[in-house]
Amino acid sequence: MNILAIETTGAAASVAVIDETGHIFEEISGETLNHLQFLMPMVKKVLEKGKLQINDLTAIAASEGPGSFTGIRIGVSSARALAQALQLECISVPTLKTFLYNGGNDEDIFCPIFDARRNQVYGGAYKWSDDGFIEEAVAGKAYMLSELLELLRQALEQGDREVTFFGDGVEPFKAQIEEWQNTSLNSNIQIKFADAENRYQKASSVAKLALEMYKKGEACPYNELRPNYMRKAEAERKLEEAQAAGAER
Repeated sequence: MNILAIETTGAAASVAVIDETGHIFEEISGETLNHLQFLMPMVKKVLEKGKLQINDLTAIAASEGPGSFTGIRIGVSSARALAQALQLECISVPTLKTFLYNGGNDEDIFCPIFDARRNQVYGGAYKWSDDGFIEEAVAGKAYMLSELLELLRQALEQGDREVTFFGDGVEPFKAQIEEWQNTSLNSNIQIKFADAENRYQKASSVAKLALEMYKKGEACPYNELRPNYMRKAEAERKLEEAQAAGAER
């Protein structure tokens, strides 16, 4: 069994192949925000690394989002096209949950945050259960940063006191997160920020979660693979606001 995993939700695209034993080959783009040009050549390279042919693949996994709207569309569309051509199933992998496979202390809360602009983030909080399953401490969705942090504080009251932040939201919101942690209410909460190597989306992490999902029977036909944007695109939102304003005149 070999699963091809595609990650295009962040600034740097990557692809990986994982077999049933968990052995992974990965290819990461040296370019940023140029996924369409480099994605298929990276697929070719990662198959060569694993000494595989395209017909050796069992399923195609895509990081479904949230993240870059354009990147999500490229990854999901490419996965669907490959799966249709090869007559394979797809695996729709929740991007936020992949960060539990990026590395870190398994006892921590993992909190990925993506910068969604206007002081909003796409985020959630997750942890490993005692029996090795992913537990959701804060649901993954679009939040105001203050709202996410309050939900995180409530989750940490249950006895978990350490949280590691991941994602491209760390840079713009680091100072606000540190200020939140330093308040007297939250002084017993320990925070960390993932290092640069493990902070961002990785196809190898998508592949690891995809393998677990595939073993549980959570694959789907290619035409059921869908992006998960978690909110409307800026252009769509502005159009609806303009239409609403026009209707009020």
